[in-house]
Amino acid sequence: MKLAPIILFVYNRPWHTVQTLEALSLNYLADKSTLYIYCDGPKENAKPEDLKNIKEVRKIIKEKQWCKEVIVNERNENLGLAESVIQGVTEVIEKHDRAIVLEDDIVTGTYFLKFMNDGLNIYENEPQVFGVSGYRFPASTKINSQTYFLPIMSSWGYGTWQDRWKKINYDGVELLSLIETKGIGNKLDFGNIKYYQMLKDQVLGKNDSWAVRFYVSMLLQKGVFLYPNQSLLKNIGFDGTGVHCSDKPSSYVTDFLKDTNIEMIKKPVVLNTNRVLAFQNHDLEVNKNRIRRLKKSILKLVPPKAKSFIKQKLGIKKDATNPDPFYFLKNIPRYIKTKATLKGHEIDIPDSASFLFMYKEIFEDHIYKFETSNPVPYIIDGGANIGLSSIYLKLLYPKSKIIAFEPDTTIYNYLKKNIDAFNFKGIELINKGLWNKETTLSFKMEGADAGLLTEEGATDTVPVISLKPYLNKKVDFLKLDIEGAETVVLKDIEENLSMVDRIFIKYHSFVGEKQSLNEVINILANAKFRLYISSPGITSKSPFCKVNTYLNMDMQLNIYGSKEK
Repeated sequence: MKLAPIILFVYNRPWHTVQTLEALSLNYLADKSTLYIYCDGPKENAKPEDLKNIKEVRKIIKEKQWCKEVIVNERNENLGLAESVIQGVTEVIEKHDRAIVLEDDIVTGTYFLKFMNDGLNIYENEPQVFGVSGYRFPASTKINSQTYFLPIMSSWGYGTWQDRWKKINYDGVELLSLIETKGIGNKLDFGNIKYYQMLKDQVLGKNDSWAVRFYVSMLLQKGVFLYPNQSLLKNIGFDGTGVHCSDKPSSYVTDFLKDTNIEMIKKPVVLNTNRVLAFQNHDLEVNKNRIRRLKKSILKLVPPKAKSFIKQKLGIKKDATNPDPFYFLKNIPRYIKTKATLKGHEIDIPDSASFLFMYKEIFEDHIYKFETSNPVPYIIDGGANIGLSSIYLKLLYPKSKIIAFEPDTTIYNYLKKNIDAFNFKGIELINKGLWNKETTLSFKMEGADAGLLTEEGATDTVPVISLKPYLNKKVDFLKLDIEGAETVVLKDIEENLSMVDRIFIKYHSFVGEKQSLNEVINILANAKFRLYISSPGITSKSPFCKVNTYLNMDMQLNIYGSKEK
């Protein structure tokens, strides 16, 4: 096993430092590991008590041979927690390509180092894994898996690699700007941990957290952290002595099981949404329990005759599961593979944000719903993505014949798997894009619902075909959500639109490119469609002053066409 060096950051807490070092020295593999200890220097105008404690800490770290080798770095100046960690980890990790990091209030269990080194060795070639933690977040339900991934990091005893450490952006201002530009500030929070406010406070100088910048950088790169099923450490810093740990009790402080040896087996780097939900719901369960205890306390003080009345009043807002079946996806970073249950069937999701947007449009707003007397409607799903539209339409008309086109090979695999999960019959899946002829074109994969045919930034090539051969009989519903190819396809099938009763087109306008909305409208009007238009996503309240964009688009329109009777 390749052993990572351990880095310990200390300052002015002698008692905490002793506890941390004593526990570390008892670790399996401690006698084979190198320990770097960084002592931050005194602050300007430091009080005599602080100077005394700093001196005491520096004495303690030299009292024993805590590990096989101990290398001490005593700074004369005070860098502060964040800068001390950033500089120290950078120095060590450049020499050893990996490191395990502790602060002076983290007491570790016997097998902490083994778990950390196992994780660092097993997942070193998985760039999506940004680190390994020895901490276990409390969960609202039992977690059976020995290890699992979460889309957040923990600074309470963690390990990482040089290549991932280099990917972290410690410019809080830049990170906050990126988050607010993308409009994903609310996605930073996890359970009761308010990371969005923490980042804003860091920018304002109200805290000195390096960890929030690590986490946000990781989130923007769709990274995850590996965790154990039982906590292998304990934070003893919640006594008012730490920089970021107050003396208030925290639901995240847990005891470790000292002799837990967790055997690690490599698993695919996939987020299990039920597990993520269990950790996010921890604080919800804590609050529910507090409310229950409060209700019981109140009822004990109330005369028996009034209890039923008060119970009725207090029970107006009963504890219940969240009515939104996918609310747990809202805190999962973008482009993280995950799963969810849709209409009783487990489906695969490549990106939580795009899924939630599509689910709302399709299953809540019913944008594709139509009525027909035809018991076996013929439906064409152009741009089927991961299958939500085809699933909705098949559930709407179980006997329908559906042909679904999807050019992105990766997304097509999700489409096929999700359609198979429903055991549908009568759906033909075609791994091709739509164009005005059969050929191969450059394609830019986006990882979710916005892959498009383009030369600029192309990542692959995809086969494309004309839709004409599929319009040789009456089409009850034609859907075209094909990321900018809609005008080319409409021009190609203009003479065949007499065979289409209803059409849906998602029109895309790209920054700096010629708009073709007039051509789309003219084609549909000439084909005798009655039109209705709405704007689904990208909107600009004051477009004369500022036009909002997303993925280089400055406008999207949902265009509905029905044949006039």
